[in-house]
Amino acid sequence: MKIVVINLAADQARWAEVRRQFEQLGLPVERFQAVVGRDLTDAQRARLYSPMLNARQYHKPLQPGEIGCYASHLKVWQRLLDGSDSRIAVFEDDVDLDPSLPETLQAIERTERPWDVVKLIGRRRESMSWRWPLAPGKHLISYRRVPGLTSAYVIRREAAEKLLAHRIPFGRPIDVDLRHWWECDLRVLGVLPYPVHAAPSSLQSTIEGRRGSPDATVRMRKLLLQARYSILNWQARQAARLGFRPGAAASLPAPLLDRPAR
Repeated sequence: MKIVVINLAADQARWAEVRRQFEQLGLPVERFQAVVGRDLTDAQRARLYSPMLNARQYHKPLQPGEIGCYASHLKVWQRLLDGSDSRIAVFEDDVDLDPSLPETLQAIERTERPWDVVKLIGRRRESMSWRWPLAPGKHLISYRRVPGLTSAYVIRREAAEKLLAHRIPFGRPIDVDLRHWWECDLRVLGVLPYPVHAAPSSLQSTIEGRRGSPDATVRMRKLLLQARYSILNWQARQAARLGFRPGAAASLPAPLLDRPAR
C-alpha cells in the first residue's frame, strides 16, 4: 500500500521527524506537498470553496489554511484516481506512529469486510456499533458517530471517486465533511486501538489565520448544526441497518483546480 504524508514545503522539520518514524518501522513513505491556502488564486479558490455552501453547512467562514488543508487531501484523492492503486494511506505531518502500524496496514489490505475509509486515529474513547477482529490486539469498528481528525486514514479508489464527485466545491472543513458519511455513501470504519496518535506538534497548528473565541451568534449556530448532525447521523445509521444506502453520483469532476466555478 502506498503511503503519503501531506507536508508544507517550508516545514522541513516536521517532514524529517515523521519520515524518521516511518523509516524506523520499515515503511516506504512519500512526501506530498501541501497546498498553501493563501497562495491560491481567486479563481482557484472559487472553484474549490463555496461561501454559499459554507453559510448553509458551517458556523463560520473557512480560513485560508483550512481551505488549503482540504485542497491538499483533494489532490491526494485525485492522484489515487489518476494512478493504478486501489487504495492509499494518507497522513498529515503532526502524528506519532505506533509499532503496530505496519501490521495494521497489512491487515486492512487483507480484510474482506467492506469499507471505503478506515481511520487510523481518533478519540480516546469511541462509541461503536460493531467490531470485528482485524489483527492480533486490533479490531475493525463501525462508529456510532464518526470522529474528526484526518491526520491518518486509508482510502479506497471508490471512496475517492465519490468524494471528488461530491466535495468540489466544499463549504466545511475536511474533517467535518468526512463525518457526514451518508452524503457521499461512505462506509467509514476505524481501527482500535488506534495505531496513530497526535504528536505534540499538533498543538501548534500550521493552519494559518485561525480566529479567536466565537461570539454568541456563532456559538448558537454551531450548537444548532451539531444538533442537526446528531439527527441526520442517527437517521442514516437506522437506514443503513435496514439495508438502505444513499446513492452517489457516478460522474467524476474535471481535473482539480481546472474546473469552472459554480
